[in-house]
Amino acid sequence: MLDKMYTIMDAACEWGNKNLGTSIRFPKPTKKPIVFSAFSSGIICIVILMYGFFSNHLWVALFGGLGIISSVFIYQQSVKMISR
Repeated sequence: MLDKMYTIMDAACEWGNKNLGTSIRFPKPTKKPIVFSAFSSGIICIVILMYGFFSNHLWVALFGGLGIISSVFIYQQSVKMISR
């Protein structure tokens, strides 16, 4: 999934470079920044989830849960992408 995103962003940057006369490059992060991002967003989303439960705002808890799912997905995709 992340591979597809990088391909799309590279194509968009090439189109912009060709049509707008710019020299934009989309950076491809290594494993360390992706894993750090997944863990840090996971921790933040756990805090948001706990806040939603304790403040009786279930919609906040829903967003925290979705963020945790997103963090797990990003981590799994980064492991797949890097191990290839």
